[in-house]
This record gives sequence, structure tokens and C-alpha cells, in this order.
Amino acid sequence: MKRIGTQVSALALVAGLVLSLEASAQPVDTAARGTPGNFGSMGQIVIGSEFQGALGYHSGSKAFFIGLRPSVDYFLKENLSLGGAVILGTTLSDGPDSLEVGLRVRAGYNIPLNETVSVWPTLGLGLLHTDLGLVDGTFFEVAINAPFLVHLAPHFFVGGGPGLITQLGDNTSVTLQVSTVVGGYF
Repeated sequence: MKRIGTQVSALALVAGLVLSLEASAQPVDTAARGTPGNFGSMGQIVIGSEFQGALGYHSGSKAFFIGLRPSVDYFLKENLSLGGAVILGTTLSDGPDSLEVGLRVRAGYNIPLNETVSVWPTLGLGLLHTDLGLVDGTFFEVAINAPFLVHLAPHFFVGGGPGLITQLGDNTSVTLQVSTVVGGYF
């Protein structure tokens, strides 16, 4: 059984190398579309917004979370960014709906994967206030996101990927999510 798994892994590795070599041999017209090579240049400003939606449990009840996070990032060095986001969100649940507002600072690193795709993992720290109707809470938030970006046109991208948000405070919570992002840069 172990031998079959090793053979399958070796076959997948060879197939991946062949496809990579074939893709790198293709001429690419980078003037016609955006490239991750342009995204992440030193001095670049990125304006974007994440949209998050998740089903989960919040304070013991089933809930649907919706969040919007408009953001601005600046590339200090090639592919290294520092930025911030405004946190806006609501929870739709059986009981009273909640409202979330806050601010987050974040650092990220863009990793180009090919001519049109990159991954931009970020680590953010924030302060969030949640009004749960009967109970108010203020939380320190740690957020890790890793969206895969598709550069559809020069200076424009869309993407999505996994994320993990931990809120530390009176009611500590952990949220695993998939979020989408859209943005532009200049």
C-alpha cells in the first residue's frame, strides 16, 4: 500500500514538473493583462475590500455572519505590505442581531505563482466592538487570511481564500472562514 502511494506521488510530481516547464515555455503578453509581477511593487498603494459570510455558532445560538472590510495597504518593499482595514459586520440569528465595528492593522507578503495568480497572506491585529443586543463586548482580534488573487486586468484583481479569526475577550471565539476580496492598485 505504501509503495502505491509513493508511485502516485512520484507520478504527480513528474506531471507537475512537465506542466510547469510547458507553461514557462509559452510566450506571455503581459501588456494585455495584469500580472502579479506588477502587483506588490515598492511604493504601490492597494485599495480593496473583503467580503465574508459564514454559518456558525455565536454565544450559544446558530447564526449567519456577514462582514465587510474596506482596506488600504502600502508596499514598503517588493511584495511586503503594511495596511489597515475598517471592520463592519452583522450577525443574523435566532435572537437579537449583532453589529460589529472595529479597526485592524495588518502586514502581508505577496507571492506570485504565475503570470496571473498570486497569493497574498496577511496577519492582522485589531480592536472590535460587538453589540449583541443584551450584551456588549470589546475584543482584541487576531486574523490570518491567505487569499489567492487573480489579476484580471492591469491594476485590478479578485480573489478568495481561507482565513482564521480569533477574538480574545470576555467571550473568546474562533472563526474559520472563506472570504472573497476585490481591489485595485496604483
